[in-house]
Amino acid sequence: MRRREFLKTGVAGGVLASTPTFVRAQAAKGKVRLAYLQLGWAATEIIHKEDLLGKRGWQAEYSIVPGAPVPLLNQLGAKNVDAIDMSFALAAKAFEDGMPVKVTGVATAVLGAIVARKGAGLTKVEDLKGKKVAAVVGTSTFFDIRALTLKGYGFDIQKDTQIVTATAPPDMVTLLGKGDVDAIIAWQPITDAVVFRGEGVYLAKQIDLWRSAMGRTSGFPVHVCYLVHNDFLAKNTAIARDLNDAQKDAVDVWYNKPDRAMEIVAEVTKLPPDVIKTAHKETVRMLHGLSDEQVDTLIAQLKINKEFGFLKSDIWEQPDRVRKEFFHRA
Repeated sequence: MRRREFLKTGVAGGVLASTPTFVRAQAAKGKVRLAYLQLGWAATEIIHKEDLLGKRGWQAEYSIVPGAPVPLLNQLGAKNVDAIDMSFALAAKAFEDGMPVKVTGVATAVLGAIVARKGAGLTKVEDLKGKKVAAVVGTSTFFDIRALTLKGYGFDIQKDTQIVTATAPPDMVTLLGKGDVDAIIAWQPITDAVVFRGEGVYLAKQIDLWRSAMGRTSGFPVHVCYLVHNDFLAKNTAIARDLNDAQKDAVDVWYNKPDRAMEIVAEVTKLPPDVIKTAHKETVRMLHGLSDEQVDTLIAQLKINKEFGFLKSDIWEQPDRVRKEFFHRA
């Protein structure tokens, strides 16, 4: 390296304090605002706390959003943030409603489950008929599980049970704990917290409902994906690959450094360590990238959501268009 180039890096001035600093200096890619759900459970917490986008040259701003997914989705639509983690079905709904967004990668397999109140006498999915079931009705977990029970068991959770509408996951926990409902339809880590405390038992996990309804014994349907606004993506195409690579590193931490992963998740979610440990063990699969196999599985998920009414657009019956218009592959 020539002396002038050496000085430009700032090394002579003592700037090179660590490798990440050096990476930022050499490959600055601008600012990106990544927001994610506090209870999203997608390893995005690790991207944030380890600044895995910063280590790839981005000036990254991270925001933790509590509550249900829709307000976070609206923040992306309003361009208040550039990228988010989001339930895949809600991402598709936003797209068909005209929101200019693209899926750039996957984050975690399905997290949902039906948890019955302990002592409610429920032993199988069909026992839910006529029972009080709490759910955040606008979430993809509810619509996915409704579609899978329709396909696999032939009854409609929304019509054949007494749905008690909750506004956020903690509301469902309260309803179940008070005995006001017989079951909840929720997702990790809330479901694990209820089971861990002895207030509920798993009636069915979403992954099992999927495999039963689809006649599959393997593969991982996606619960959470990464969604980027088209305007930001058009000017910053590198974010798609970098976000996937950051997720890959986060997944590596999740499986190979579990103590660090659980420490980060506990810091973000504020859940007790014992609950975090149980949820970490019960998680179906953390994911990354956007492979051909993953895209094929995602398209199958979209078809189910179209078949049972959550999605309306005819585009979901046109796989080539979906691949071109809904997904962005780095």
